[in-house]
Amino acid sequence: MSTTATVRPPGTYPGALPLLGHALRMKRSPGSFLLELQSGDPVTRILLGRRPMYVVNDPELVRDVMRRPDVFARGGPIAERFRQMFGNGLGISDGQFHRRQRRLVLPAFHHGRIADYAAVMSAHAEAKAASWHDGQRVAVHEEMDELALANIVRVIVADGASLDRARFMAATSVVLGGLFRRMTGPGVLTRLPTPGNRRYREAEEFLRRTIKAVVDEYLATRTDRGDLLSKMVLAGDDGEPAMGEEQLHDEVMTFLIAGSNTVSNTLSWAFHELGAHPDVERRLHDEVDRVLAGRTATFEDIDRLVYTRRLVTETLRHRTQGLFQSRSTTVDTRLGDYHIPAGAVVLYSAHALNHNPRIHADPDRFDPDRWLPERLDPLARAAFLPFGTGLHGCVGEGLSWAELVLSLATIAARWRLVPVPGHRVRPKPAVTMPVNALPMIARSRDVGPRGVRGDQG
Repeated sequence: MSTTATVRPPGTYPGALPLLGHALRMKRSPGSFLLELQSGDPVTRILLGRRPMYVVNDPELVRDVMRRPDVFARGGPIAERFRQMFGNGLGISDGQFHRRQRRLVLPAFHHGRIADYAAVMSAHAEAKAASWHDGQRVAVHEEMDELALANIVRVIVADGASLDRARFMAATSVVLGGLFRRMTGPGVLTRLPTPGNRRYREAEEFLRRTIKAVVDEYLATRTDRGDLLSKMVLAGDDGEPAMGEEQLHDEVMTFLIAGSNTVSNTLSWAFHELGAHPDVERRLHDEVDRVLAGRTATFEDIDRLVYTRRLVTETLRHRTQGLFQSRSTTVDTRLGDYHIPAGAVVLYSAHALNHNPRIHADPDRFDPDRWLPERLDPLARAAFLPFGTGLHGCVGEGLSWAELVLSLATIAARWRLVPVPGHRVRPKPAVTMPVNALPMIARSRDVGPRGVRGDQG
């Protein structure tokens, strides 16, 4: 941050239309427009209709925004719609309340707890891999949805809870599928009596009833079942619970949404990229054969699965989960050399940072080796923020890395997933970046106990 330049208001980006501003460009192709803004000033002003918004294009200034939550609070279009739908959970709360909630849930993400969760996640991945047969056409996007949901449900609620898991996961899928339309579209459309809206309302109501029943059960027994909800229920002073029923509900909903959708999307895109890049697939298979020798990946293997982790890292960059995030300024402030007024909406785009050619050489190329220590540029490191940073950084970051690496390695040890000829894979409009559909053909790798590969098909 400069200390000598004159502080000035950001300039308005060219091309604003009367009355509409940049709204049409943002609606038609938000990813391309946000990437185009990267070629402008470090902070630039756009107009959505007559409403000004301040877009931060510099990775260090984005980090500055994330690290000053008291000035750049959770606000703006995405944050407000999320708050309306899911309450005041850790993913959307602010200030002292957020600090308190974060302190209460941190014990559930201690290293030892993550190791326990990882064992369950590895077993889930192994069961998923065992459910396929050679030559089967697999809907990979649906299979990864099921896997990620099973994992996060187990993290939140232990197996002993009275929960209809199959129906619960099905309802969650419906809610996740309808989330983007409700966060970005006109509110009137979500109130129409369409079959899709009815399914969404029924699924949302089922989730709320189910979560309430589980929370009531945990509050009544107050027993540590080795899961996240137990930690939240048992947190408190002098025997008094720190969270009431409503807040527990909000936290469960938040972790459910945050812990399933982005993980399943990332795994789906990783398998797509493997199918499109045989050299990357070969190197992954060489590593998992050497490290695992035909067995399921465990928590202790993570540090040795170095190429697997680079592959996950590159997937998180290349297939960024989320086009943009929004904050709202609580006071007049300085950001770099720019003055931002109080009450302003501030946007930043991880997608744009991850595809800026001035930050990442040849950004449209899928290249896990760009994350080798000797090749990694400090600017690229600063721009890579899949889990945020600062006080609002994802509390479950360590768990997510473990889940992604272990799931990818366990499945890749047993299967090649081959693209279906003629199917066009593309991102689906959503708050995150799900794949539209990913049918692939499962080919057994027949890896023996010493890591000797058989016919790969």
